[in-house]
Amino acid sequence: MVIQVLVPSVESVLVPIVLSLLSLALLLLLCVIRKKRRMEGMYRPSAEEKKQTGAAGSEKPGLPLPLPKEERLI
Repeated sequence: MVIQVLVPSVESVLVPIVLSLLSLALLLLLCVIRKKRRMEGMYRPSAEEKKQTGAAGSEKPGLPLPLPKEERLI
């Protein structure tokens, strides 16, 4: 009976340890995700082009670029 009073139960020791390890793992995971998101963007030019053409409608694709001046030999 004296031993039970002096030594805390295993559950009262393991629960805080497990919770602290889980919170540490979650914190580490969040840090890794934030770093990855900072380093790797999601730039998709084709998606941007689809947005622009979809918003303009299908009337005409846009003004064509003027042709460059014809090159001549001297």
